Amino acid sequence: MPSRATGGASAAKSSSNNTARGVLIELPSAPAKLNTNGRTRRLRVPGFEIPYYAGELWTARQRQMHPLHYTVSYRASFKPELPDFFIRRYLRERRVTGGVVLDPFGGRGTTIVQANLMGFRGVHNDLNPVSIFLASARRDIPPLAELVERTRALDLTKRGDLSAEERERLLPFFHPRTLEEIASLRARLLASMTDGPASGTDAALQYIGLTALSRLHGHSDGFFSVYSFPQISIMPEAQARNNRRRQQEPEYRDVKSRIVKKMKADLGSAEFTDEFRRSARRNRFIMNDARKLKGVRANSVDLVVTSPPFLDKVNYVADNWMRAWFLGCDDEPALTMTPNVDEWVDFMTEVMRDLGRVLRPGGRAVIEVGEVQVGAGRGRRDLNLEELLISRLPLELRGGGRLVAEEVFINSQSFTKLANCWDVKNNAKGTNTNRCLVVRKLV
Repeated sequence: MPSRATGGASAAKSSSNNTARGVLIELPSAPAKLNTNGRTRRLRVPGFEIPYYAGELWTARQRQMHPLHYTVSYRASFKPELPDFFIRRYLRERRVTGGVVLDPFGGRGTTIVQANLMGFRGVHNDLNPVSIFLASARRDIPPLAELVERTRALDLTKRGDLSAEERERLLPFFHPRTLEEIASLRARLLASMTDGPASGTDAALQYIGLTALSRLHGHSDGFFSVYSFPQISIMPEAQARNNRRRQQEPEYRDVKSRIVKKMKADLGSAEFTDEFRRSARRNRFIMNDARKLKGVRANSVDLVVTSPPFLDKVNYVADNWMRAWFLGCDDEPALTMTPNVDEWVDFMTEVMRDLGRVLRPGGRAVIEVGEVQVGAGRGRRDLNLEELLISRLPLELRGGGRLVAEEVFINSQSFTKLANCWDVKNNAKGTNTNRCLVVRKLV
């Protein structure tokens, strides 16, 4: 059964050599008119017609969605407009109520937060405990006044029992007095999470801890650290070199006042509906290999929106080492990051197979990937990762049915402030392009 374009647009017919075509076409139901260039691309997908929709599917402007999304940053996370677009397309427009949205590579929790804001409960999975905390700390948001009062009442003069090794590692970033306050808050937070990063029952302390985690290091006076990189945790030796080069030393920065200022900026205009609170209370947070989502029942998920690792392009463990320390996560998670394209495709094939298991019949998975560069010198080439995944479809599922490629969306936009930080030109290296493969479970 071939896939069909929606909204009245049709894909090109399969050619006689059994090769499907991906056609860049306009999507009438998109929130904004899409740009098209009339080009046709051939994809070797036996027996299926794959429509390609291209253009600016959502705004390139920053911070246009709910403030809850911007409480904390996370390397290589997608914008909340992405899950918003697909939840509206596949659940809201079909008037699905009470549905379940899953993200097997949960990251900072963008998918589950947006699902909750739209009235859907979520399942957030990630092997990185930092990811679990970032998502679970936003399931229950106390009133701002309560958070401010609780923060100001904290006694952070009690020592946090740091080891000599911890002090040596962290003092390039923090004044000794600031570090003591951070350690004191950390000790309180860890005492409330005896069974893991999603186990805390003190919602106010969880959110205070989340805000503190977002203020650990950065390039302005609003952060706890001396001038440093804002989004990823650089190594202590690199920070020491920066201090010498900039002729700077960490000065004392009060922890509580900066937490309060950040919370007021994030939540001062935020509104939380009863719909959000009901949905968020029913969330689940799990730490499983995405190839085997233990505890997620077969045929229980309406929609998946996710972004897997792009080969080994981002080192999530190294980039978040300070956050992991703050959360007491000493063991490095066994994340799948490989430069080998065949290994990555094999890994993602098994991921898709288990997504097929947990999806309801007719359910969809949106897999956001990008074009990446592999090789070096004259052997360097660009890869569109969704084409590699399509080459493995359809997938016959062990419990019956199959997973098929349905459509591809390419969202491209001009750079915004954050992307420019990485000194990458527009439409290069996949930095500002979202390539989203949509697969569907058929029975």
